[in-house]
Amino acid sequence: MRTNIDIDEKLLAKAQKLGNIKTKKLAVEKALELFVRLESQKRLLDLWGKVEIDDEVYQ
Repeated sequence: MRTNIDIDEKLLAKAQKLGNIKTKKLAVEKALELFVRLESQKRLLDLWGKVEIDDEVYQ
């Protein structure tokens, strides 16, 4: 999908340099993947202590 957005060029350049990423598109995709992963982890942490696990199943 083609989208035009205004991105901070210095921030994008820094991300590309730190990640050794060649293209702007790949830098944005990697950032989005990381965001989705982190938000998913937050949801799992919200469940911490609320779910009982039956350890006998895993023995």
